[in-house]
Amino acid sequence: MITLLLAALGMGGWATWERRQKVEMMGRLGLAEKEREVLRLTAQKKLALGSKTEVKSDGPQGLGAEHAEALAKEALGEEKPGAEEAKKNPMSAMAEMMKDPSMREAMKAQMRPQVDFMYRDLFDLLGLDPEKQEKLTKLLLDRMNAGMEVGLAMAGGAQGAGEEVKQRAEAMKAANEASEAEIKSLLGDSGYGQYERFEKSQPERQQISALNGQLKDKGLGLSEEAESKLMDAMYEERNNFKFDVNFADQKTMDPTQLTEENVNRYQEQQALLRGQVLAKAEGILTEPQLEVFRKSQEQQAAMEKMGLQMGVKMMGASKK
Repeated sequence: MITLLLAALGMGGWATWERRQKVEMMGRLGLAEKEREVLRLTAQKKLALGSKTEVKSDGPQGLGAEHAEALAKEALGEEKPGAEEAKKNPMSAMAEMMKDPSMREAMKAQMRPQVDFMYRDLFDLLGLDPEKQEKLTKLLLDRMNAGMEVGLAMAGGAQGAGEEVKQRAEAMKAANEASEAEIKSLLGDSGYGQYERFEKSQPERQQISALNGQLKDKGLGLSEEAESKLMDAMYEERNNFKFDVNFADQKTMDPTQLTEENVNRYQEQQALLRGQVLAKAEGILTEPQLEVFRKSQEQQAAMEKMGLQMGVKMMGASKK
């Protein structure tokens, strides 16, 4: 009886310890979720103010000119402690946070809905059965995870991180090639051709999505025919353009090429390309639509410049 009593007390103590551990873990998870949400909202606000484009659940939506005033006020704000270090490597805080395994898992968990959103049109186009669609989703998720690891290596800014970035980039390139072979085997020649066109046209689809949001705000929505013609014109002009370094091609882009010189040259060539696209758009859009398109292209250029400059800062910090 005494032995049974001691066993019962022991089990009760173990259960109490387990409950305490569970409560503590739930508290940590809740804190991590709050921190992640604050980070997400801050990043979304920065992007919205800088580009006058806000990403919503149904795609990017154009913001009004009044947000320029908010951006100007923010630019005049006082520098916070540690701001100088943040300028050198603006993602260092994110990299520090992502050292926590639970945060990494939380980030990976967020990738599934991103893939579902980004590729939903492709899934509809391919008409895959559930099993094949799940296999394709898994391959795309693995690729995004590999890209995240390279991004975090860049963001760390630690001594020797440059070599780590190079190694990870090479590993990611090899993994992407293997992934492409698996996708081609899964989809067949016809399906892979649709997938490849969808992947290569991502920059144009993102720009068209932002443009549509801005046109709808002004009651100038595109017809399906005009949208298709504009999409094809933008895609063909970009694919026929010979870049010295093409940062738009995510499959071949080498993070170690993110230097100030390369980025400046890329932006010069992008300006030339936008001029060619605008000339083609003149024969597709009405004059009011063309004016909105011109401004939308300028906003896209500003977003791209901001992202590339951040990449240059991260790579510069990692090479110290």
